[in-house]
This record gives sequence, C-alpha cells and structure tokens, in this order.
Amino acid sequence: MHDDYPRALAEAKRTGRLLFVDAWAPWCHSCQSMRAFVLTDPALAPLANDFVWLAVDTEKDENVAFTRGHGNRVWPTLWVIDPKDESAVLRWEGTATAPELVELLSSVRTKDPSRDAFARANVLAARGDGAGAEHAYRAAMAVQGSDRPRAVEAYVALLAARKDHAACADAASAEAEALPPGTSRAAVVATGLSCARDANHRATDALAALAERIARDPDARTAADDRSALFEELVETKRARGDDAGAKELARSWAAFLEAEAARATSNEARAVFDPHRLSAYVAAGDPARAIPMLRASERDFPNDYNPPARLARAYLELRQLEEARAAIGRAAARVYGPRSLRVLALAADIAKARGDAAEERHALEQALARTASGVVMNEGQQKLRASLEERLARLPR
Repeated sequence: MHDDYPRALAEAKRTGRLLFVDAWAPWCHSCQSMRAFVLTDPALAPLANDFVWLAVDTEKDENVAFTRGHGNRVWPTLWVIDPKDESAVLRWEGTATAPELVELLSSVRTKDPSRDAFARANVLAARGDGAGAEHAYRAAMAVQGSDRPRAVEAYVALLAARKDHAACADAASAEAEALPPGTSRAAVVATGLSCARDANHRATDALAALAERIARDPDARTAADDRSALFEELVETKRARGDDAGAKELARSWAAFLEAEAARATSNEARAVFDPHRLSAYVAAGDPARAIPMLRASERDFPNDYNPPARLARAYLELRQLEEARAAIGRAAARVYGPRSLRVLALAADIAKARGDAAEERHALEQALARTASGVVMNEGQQKLRASLEERLARLPR
C-alpha cells in the first residue's frame, strides 16, 4: 500500500499481522535505491504474507498522522509496528540488501525481546530510549551470531547521532575490519570515517584506507549506493585535509564507478537512483557540465518530479549559467512539496543572489518559510535549516 496508514493499520489489525513501513522521501537516493533494488527483490517473497506492507512518502501532507508519531531522523527509516497499540518494535535507520532485510524482519517475528539483546535493543531504539538501546546493542555485540554486524551498525549510528564523535570513531575502528562484507560494514566505516574526520581522530587514516578498499571492491554483498557513500566520505576527508587535487582525482573515480552502475540499470527508475551522487561526483571533480545530459533525461522521464530540475539548477549555478539555473529552479519550485521546499527554495534564493536580484532572493526565502509555516512535520535538521533561512531573510535589506 502507498500513503494510506489508516488503511494499512486496519488491515494489520484485521489479519493479526505486523505492519512494515518504508518511510522514505523522493529526494533520498538511498530510499530510491531501496525501492529500485531491494523492496522489489524476489528474495522478500517468503515474507509477503507475514506483514502488511506500506510505503509512506514522509513529505506528503496526507502522511502527517503517521510522521507525527513515527518521525524520521534519517532516510530511509524502516519501521515495524504492532497494530494492537501502534507501538514500534523496529525502527531501522538506513538500508539493507534484500537478504539482509529478510534476516532482519525474520528476527522481528521470531525473537523474544525479553531474552534476545538485539531484539530488545531494536524495541528500545524504536521507542526512543537511546540509552537503553545503546546498552542492549553493546550486549548484542558481545554475542557472536548473524545479528552482530547490525548491532555494531546501530551502536555506531547511535554514537554519531548523539555527536560523540570520538567514541563513534573508536567503535568503528575497533569493529569494522572484522565485519563481513555487506551493508553493516559499509555503514560502520562511512559513519566512523565521518566521526573521525569531525574529531580529528587518530583512526582517520585507517578508516579511510578501509573505506577506499570497500568502495573499489565489486563484491555484490555491498550495494552500489553504499559504495558510493564511501567514495563521498573519502572525497570529504581529502577536502578537509586540504588535499584538493586528491579529492578531484578520487571524485573522477567515483564518477566513473557511478556511470558504470547507471549503464547497467534495467529501468529509468534504477538509472536515476544514481543521479544525485553522480552530480556530487561531477561537482567534486570540477566538471558539473557532465551532469547536464543525465539530468535533462531524468526530467523528461519523470516530468512530475522536482528532483531533476532542482539538480539541474545546482549544476547550472556551479557553471554560472544563471538564467538556465533560474528557469530550472522555477520548474522545481512549482513541483516541490513538504519540508523539501526549504532546500529547493533556498537554492532559488542562492541563484537570485548570484544574479544580483535581492527582491527575488527575498521572495524565494519568504516562500520557503510560508510553505513550512504550520502543519509540516520536520526533523531537527530541517528545523535548523528553516531557522537559518529565517535569519537570512532578516538580514536582507528591505
């Protein structure tokens, strides 16, 4: 089912099944990767009748009733909800391959949280008990078994979420090398490298070396989207160290990898999964013009999607083709909805500023704030972005 939580909940209650919810957003490349490559995978077929399946676009107004009670901190977030009382028994923040998702959802059905540390940690995390979840994930990490990599992944993510960057880097560097190939290892390394960079941690070099090894390894157990995220962290690490030449060289490798993955895609939807990271790689390599043909194609293929024209606008702004950027962001602004309006209209303001049009910059910021004035559920990052746009508007001369 799509964007109908009341109907899905009623069906779960009627059938006595747990409710699985993919809480996603159209701008989220990892969400799109899950939708294109994982949630349609035949490997999930054995679980088809064990859950009621719902996809929720967290940006849509009609989903506010769900997002108020089950808000995302990151995208995607995969929820499992007990229909008896609408309590969450799983809130998995991030992605998984199809086999990993089968194992994760099977554990929800078969493991008793009163006896199993991983199951208990998932319930505590889903209900917002960060301290309890952290303790339970550490207990699960002490048990050798199939759940251990996911316990490490969740534990490192909790440390990063509370901004304990040194502890996050310590945990990632201690655990990552021994984890088996797959989503958890890639996520631990990417999160740990980000933490190490922020903390100027001694583990930065070792985590960067492991990140590059995984990013360049074609092992099918690690999704292309996860490998791309590692390239992104590596480019950011080189930039942070002032190695601009090294960052550009690595970005060219990143772009080549993504181009090969996009060429293998069997549908327009699967190809477009790689658009945002391809744009980032081209910009990092100093060649944003390479993004223009792919983004034009995506806008033709998905005429109602605000993402292709918004990304085109960013590419044109990088190229200082300001009239083309203005036209593209206008198309995106006409299509965007929900909290993403903040970023799209902030980009419109940036383009107006580059053009020297203070009145249009002010109008874009006013529109961003008006569209998110009330009734829109935003996470902490989105609230901070909105506050920054309010401050920016207040600084503009009248």
